[in-house]
Amino acid sequence: MTVLQPFRRAGAILAACALLALGLVALVVTQSQPARAAASMGEFTFASTSGKLSDPEPFGASLATPAACPDYEVKDENGNVVESIPINYTLSLSVAQPGGGTAVLMASITSASPYDAAKTASLAAADNPDLGLQDPSQVFTSDGTYELRLVCLDDFGGAHPDGNYWTQKITVTGDNWVVGEGAKATQSTLTADPSVIEPGQETTLTATLAPAEAAGSVTFLEGATTLGEATVADGKATLKTSALAEGQHAVTARFTPADTTKWGTSESAPFQVTVQPPRYEMRDDAGQLLPYNPELRRGQTVKVIIRGCLPGSTYAMALFHDDTAFPDATAGADGTVTWPALTVPDDAVGGQTRWDYSPDCTGVGAVGAVDFTVPEPSESPSGDPTDNPTDDPSGDPTDNPTDNPTDNPTDNPTDNPTDEPTDGSSGDTSGGTDGGGADSGGASTGGTGGSASGGSSPNGGLASTGSEIALFSGIGAVVLVSAGILAVRFGRREGLLKFGAPRP
Repeated sequence: MTVLQPFRRAGAILAACALLALGLVALVVTQSQPARAAASMGEFTFASTSGKLSDPEPFGASLATPAACPDYEVKDENGNVVESIPINYTLSLSVAQPGGGTAVLMASITSASPYDAAKTASLAAADNPDLGLQDPSQVFTSDGTYELRLVCLDDFGGAHPDGNYWTQKITVTGDNWVVGEGAKATQSTLTADPSVIEPGQETTLTATLAPAEAAGSVTFLEGATTLGEATVADGKATLKTSALAEGQHAVTARFTPADTTKWGTSESAPFQVTVQPPRYEMRDDAGQLLPYNPELRRGQTVKVIIRGCLPGSTYAMALFHDDTAFPDATAGADGTVTWPALTVPDDAVGGQTRWDYSPDCTGVGAVGAVDFTVPEPSESPSGDPTDNPTDDPSGDPTDNPTDNPTDNPTDNPTDNPTDEPTDGSSGDTSGGTDGGGADSGGASTGGTGGSASGGSSPNGGLASTGSEIALFSGIGAVVLVSAGILAVRFGRREGLLKFGAPRP
């Protein structure tokens, strides 16, 4: 068997590598040529700027081309035009699809053929004997902005090899369309403060609009009933109302733009407003309504009313940290429980306390208890001036009842804040009749489609990258070929390229 000398083997390997590099260059160059892409030649126009997709002539009476359909030019190897082939016999109207490609809307528009100049073409079927009209509802399947393309065809239905077209955009909303990108969408939200009110009490409805620069007005509605209107300023519109009757109200805010070509309409989700009487009342023996957390004297009699309870159920009443017995009361048909006469015991401990009924009522803004305060004694029960710590310079701790470690702090609810922190009243800290307010359990409140446009080839980035690869690969191939040639010449000159002795 005859084998190559080692040096000749190395030269052969270099030559093979060079050939491989040259093949890579050829492959990259052929694959990296930018593909010719269709491009917009400008805009065509409709005679109408709006319409309905369901009309017999959905895109109006006519459209106009801005120029003549371009001829196809046949060129020789030197780039000279040797023949111009007219491609202007008919027009085809299509819509660009978001995923690529087009869907034909109207085919064989020939009313002004040939389109060898800027012309107006009728879109009526009577003027286009072979007109083909696709059902627009099958093409425009959602609201949004779409790109329409007007293409020139020859008398055999062939398009220009370059694939160029005229373009126009329309915005579809339901069955309606308008020329252009259409109005910007808006979003409305609604809040009410407070959201739980008493009959006749005022609440403020606030509609917030996005984007804030949208101009127009807001109508506040409960179902089909209009509560009022307000103008949008800095993205907000407000309405104060006290007209809501007792009960639950689902209120919405509807935005109407001042210019429908710039902004779209929008409506908020319903916001629940609750109108109900105060969850509790406490009145003195003269019938005067007492504020939240009033001061009651020992021996004073008051009337307590709690609403929102279970009709027909019986409820017990007690005084917090006091064993005095009080009569039970039964809820009426409307769920109101009334204790007509509750007297503060003479031995009631001074400080913060409450009327504590059971079982607790449930419902919107249910009340857990009714708070009040018993005044502290103004002087020592014994009236002995020596019991006043300010008169005793010795500071004897036994003379000061508050310093007596034997005093039971649990007898005074203000001395034991950890006894039952959740038993505080759920009344409204604003006083008056706002019984179910801040301290209560609270109230149960209640597209545009993408448009495709013509332009440069999407493969431009690949072509550029391929050219760079080809350049460096070519340089590598030249280096490898040169190295191979030098290796062969050196081997021949030095007598290295010769066969070795045959192997046994």
